[in-house]
Amino acid sequence: MSEDTPTVVASSDPLHISSIAFRLDDASKKKIDSAELKLDSQLQKIHHSSEQDKNLSAKFDPAITVTTEQVSLSVHCYHTIMGVLPRKTTTNFSLNRKDILAQTVDPNGQREYSTSKRNMAVIITTTSQLQSTSSDILKICPRFRLLVIGNTGVGKSTLIHQAFKVKEVHAAEYERGEADIHKEYTAPENERFVVHDSLGFEAGSSKNLAMAKDFINSRRSMPLKDQVHAVWLCISIPLSNEALLENGVEEFLKLRKEILGDIPIIVVFTKYDALVDKLEYDASKSDDYDEAALESLKVNKLDELCIQPLKEVAGSNILHTTVSTEEEHESTVRQLIDLTTTNVETFVASEAALVMMIAQGADIGLKVKASIAIGKKRYWRGLVASVNFIGFTMLECLSVIHKDIIDVWNFNDPYRYLASDQFKGLILNHLDKADDEPTPKDLDNLEDDELMDKADLPHTAQAFFSSEFSLATITAVLTLLAGVLPPIAAVVALVEWARDAYKDANIVSQRIMTYIVDLTCVMQILFLLVPTGPISRHVIKIAIKAYEGTYKNQIHLAIQSHCVSAIRRGEDDALEKIVKLIEDHSIKAEEVRGLRARIGPVDLKADEEW
Repeated sequence: MSEDTPTVVASSDPLHISSIAFRLDDASKKKIDSAELKLDSQLQKIHHSSEQDKNLSAKFDPAITVTTEQVSLSVHCYHTIMGVLPRKTTTNFSLNRKDILAQTVDPNGQREYSTSKRNMAVIITTTSQLQSTSSDILKICPRFRLLVIGNTGVGKSTLIHQAFKVKEVHAAEYERGEADIHKEYTAPENERFVVHDSLGFEAGSSKNLAMAKDFINSRRSMPLKDQVHAVWLCISIPLSNEALLENGVEEFLKLRKEILGDIPIIVVFTKYDALVDKLEYDASKSDDYDEAALESLKVNKLDELCIQPLKEVAGSNILHTTVSTEEEHESTVRQLIDLTTTNVETFVASEAALVMMIAQGADIGLKVKASIAIGKKRYWRGLVASVNFIGFTMLECLSVIHKDIIDVWNFNDPYRYLASDQFKGLILNHLDKADDEPTPKDLDNLEDDELMDKADLPHTAQAFFSSEFSLATITAVLTLLAGVLPPIAAVVALVEWARDAYKDANIVSQRIMTYIVDLTCVMQILFLLVPTGPISRHVIKIAIKAYEGTYKNQIHLAIQSHCVSAIRRGEDDALEKIVKLIEDHSIKAEEVRGLRARIGPVDLKADEEW
């Protein structure tokens, strides 16, 4: 790529103005008095720092961020007529943000744009800043906004805890009539969701129904971040002869299109475990107990008590699911989250759906899916010759990728250990050891899985876990927890190449690919170890060391081999290889509970210095 090739930029890229200089021709007798930079309703005034200078300049720290397409400058000059009467003139410049961003980025990550009018030149210097894709998404929709409707005692609080892995949101524990639907309920350990609580619509509670209608309607015209993104209507499965739906609920469901528009509403039948326990108890008392018949009875009974009565009122297209917050039924919570995410993406906005994936803490598969989706949007594409990274150091490139990934996993990390240079250093240290080109023997062994073989693992583990990465992970973690964790020192001095500028080179693509896959695998292991947090340096080191005991070396070798082959083929298909490696080395959602049970409790209070 030629050094003079202009950087291609997305229209949404922000502009960061670090300095402006105004220069008059040497022959001009004018003097610049002041200038004004106009950005929408904002006005930045620029004045002289020296009365002796006829020109004008200013530096901005922090840089001024511009997101509007047009920027206007007004420059005020004066000169004297016949040495006596001062005369003022104003020169206006209209600047296009895209024209400025189209300039070449120099090795220092800066662009310089100049224009002139009436013997006056304007030179604008911008500082390029890599904006993480996750930050762009979270700027549009910082939190997933959920309205939960249901009577007190239906299980709303426990459901929220299980779905978002939080402890301090209590959406239902109020006396009747005390819940305020306008109040935002959040949790300090998970800032990516907000809950609004509405009590149910029992007989005589028309006020609650009216409040819910008004609340939803008032937010439908708001920006995406303030809209209701989904509604969970929670109803206990009736075990006696009571009706499933009260009159107010029936009215709400019949009018749901008018009230909600495209906002997805999911009817959530709660306390499924109570129904299962009752049916199993009754069956155990019968002489005709049969496991297959019992499973069929569970399905039929749920259909009789819940699904058919619901469809009679709301029609066959009403979304519904069954949940239990008991551990053995955790898959039901994942099904609810998946149903919510899918319909939010279809009917609301992809940004809101991604934030739901970020906010939820029950489904590791959705975390991996969101990481890939965000990576595909920008920084995982075209790594061999990325227009996004020109003019930046490798550390800056990897740091923006790092932020995208850790934002998705959304761990309870109050001390921001995962964003620290020390943690990045540990990941970078592994990259430095993965630079050697693979030998022919390495390539021959690549398909042999020599580091970890199912035959070497306990038969009970082989039967329980379907993915080889899960098998390798549980073995590595248990080995570490059973002994003394080897000392892991954070890298104080970053690897030398981290300060180098990004360039079109095979080794650069290889390092970025390796960083992405390594960090994603470590995030998966942390997900197992720290269901709710908080994150500690001790547990981070366990996750990194455990990853070393899985398929890390083979992953590195596979990337090396791919990059060598890509050069020969003249292709840049790094994105496809990254996605395949992540998907091939992913822990399955249905395996998480079993893996955590095997690992046992991890001491999250234990910590140590880097």
